[in-house]
Amino acid sequence: MGTTPVGWWLVLAAFIIAVVAIGGLLYVQLQREATVEPDSLETLKQQYASGEIDENELETRADRLLQHES
Repeated sequence: MGTTPVGWWLVLAAFIIAVVAIGGLLYVQLQREATVEPDSLETLKQQYASGEIDENELETRADRLLQHES
């Protein structure tokens, strides 16, 4: 069963295009994950550190978040 050299080049080109496309999709997905907003508990810690909320408010909200997550 013989194939022409042109056939092999087409297979190689299709393979390269598929690899580039999959690589591009993976890159985009990894970039999206890297830009995810901080979680709620981290936001609370930042608000406490900047003085927006006091320690009692931090504990109350953190307890509420932890109860909601479990």
